[in-house]
Amino acid sequence: MDRVSVKALRLQDEALLYEFECENRTYFERSVPSRGDTYYEPESFHQALQQLLSEQTNRDGYYYLIWRDDTIVGRLNVHHTDADTGEVGYRVGAGHGGRGYATAALRQLLTFKLPGFNRLRAETTSDNVASQHVLRGAGFIRDGEVRQIEWEGRTLTFYTYVYPLDR
Repeated sequence: MDRVSVKALRLQDEALLYEFECENRTYFERSVPSRGDTYYEPESFHQALQQLLSEQTNRDGYYYLIWRDDTIVGRLNVHHTDADTGEVGYRVGAGHGGRGYATAALRQLLTFKLPGFNRLRAETTSDNVASQHVLRGAGFIRDGEVRQIEWEGRTLTFYTYVYPLDR
């Protein structure tokens, strides 16, 4: 596997991030709800980025880019879900899947100081075996919680994984 690095989201990365999001829109929307056309308009994208940076400054969320050399290969984030739990989300671009980038990025994230969190939580669909493999590979444990939603005429089943943080 190529070496990847996880770096905090910065305003300076806007152009490359915008390109990454536009290039991977169709790929991402196959498995997650669309962010809508407006998100991909440059000014709206800029405003959304400013919002994330504000949340990061306020420690309401932590946003990272997954890099291989000078190329963004994915995104990784952590949001507060309650007083001590962070919800982890990640996505790797279409041309970068299956190379271990998400697992390596999650492992790096687990070495970061994330103030206010005693545990991390992540969900993935029951049919997303690759994401389940990523979570287990990074040390997350499936907790048995199952949630279902209706999306585009089908029922999606989500599995929950947790990672206790040593404090």
